Amino acid sequence: MKTQEAATNGGKSARSVPSHKERLLRQGMQHFYAYGFHGTTVDAVLEASGVPKGSFYHHFGSKEAFGQAVLERYSRYQLDLLGKWAAKSELSTADKLCGYFSAMADHFVESGYQHACLFGKFSTEVAATSDTFRKQLDTDVRVWQSHLRDAIAAGQSAGDVRGDRTAGELADTVLALIQGAFVVALSTRDDESLRSVCRSIPSLIS
Repeated sequence: MKTQEAATNGGKSARSVPSHKERLLRQGMQHFYAYGFHGTTVDAVLEASGVPKGSFYHHFGSKEAFGQAVLERYSRYQLDLLGKWAAKSELSTADKLCGYFSAMADHFVESGYQHACLFGKFSTEVAATSDTFRKQLDTDVRVWQSHLRDAIAAGQSAGDVRGDRTAGELADTVLALIQGAFVVALSTRDDESLRSVCRSIPSLIS
């Protein structure tokens, strides 16, 4: 999927030669998706990227700082993908949100049920034990919520989103639905549980 590849590849052409930092970030995204933070080792990332260890510590200093940099990249990917769908003026708000989620779900399935939500993976693995990660995840998720809220508020102004609940409440509900669907699908590998989200979004917000 091109959008996710942009997150992993930094939006660069396959013909360009990535820097050491870029190669590390690409492999970090892949390894954290597949193995989580604790299951990923610096040595494994170095071997996969072909980058010398000195370059890793020059750019990031520690595995924790590296994890933060990968999370920052993932956050940009999520906001860019949501922004792409929110900008489709020909679609209803429900269709925009369904398109956004479907793009995430399609990549998840295509990745062999590996690339779900990196926020969710890190939240369950390190947020409880690392104040650094918890604060970053808190900030990133709140920004994600705010962008969902803005899309829903625009729909309320356009008249295709219910007005008896605030945009913030609806955004929280939609985000919880998205996160929950990926958690379930990680265990069941059931495409249908993912597709049911798009059937539920219109009834939640309309």
